[in-house]
Amino acid sequence: MSRLKRAAGRVTRKTSPRPASSSANDTVNLTLRIDLGAAGAIGPGKIRLLELIGDTGSISAAGRAMGMSYRQAWLLIDSLNSLFREPVTETLSGGIRGGGADLTPFGRTLIRTYREIEATASQSVAGELASLATFVAPTKTPRAAKSDSRKTRS
Repeated sequence: MSRLKRAAGRVTRKTSPRPASSSANDTVNLTLRIDLGAAGAIGPGKIRLLELIGDTGSISAAGRAMGMSYRQAWLLIDSLNSLFREPVTETLSGGIRGGGADLTPFGRTLIRTYREIEATASQSVAGELASLATFVAPTKTPRAAKSDSRKTRS
C-alpha cells in the first residue's frame, strides 16, 4: 500500500490510507525468511533494502526510505556481502554527488531469486492462507474523538 517517490535525490515513502473496512484477506500474507545455516539469513527487509539501493543508488537514501540510519543500513549490506561468495553491492566513488552504491549482477540475481521463491511459496499455500483469513477478527475502525459534552456555566 505504499509507493516510493523520488525527488531531488531523496526517496520518501508515500502511504495511501487503508480502507476502513479492510478484509482479513488483505492482512494474511506469507512472509519468507531463508536461513542459510550459521552464516545468517535473508528475508523481506534485507531484500527490500537491496531493491531500494538499486532504485536510489545510495545506501543512505535506501536506509532513510526504510526508517533506519545509514550505519544500520550499511551493517546489513556488509553482512550480506560477507554472507555470500560474491558481493551484493559495490561502491561508486567520485563524481559530482560524491559516489554512491549500486547492485552487483549477483545482487540483482539474489533479489530476483528471493522474489521467485516468495511468489512460488505464496502460490502454493494460497488456499491455506485464504482459509486462515476466515478466522481473523475484523479490523476495528478507529472511533472519532468524542466531543466534550460537559456544559460550561456562564
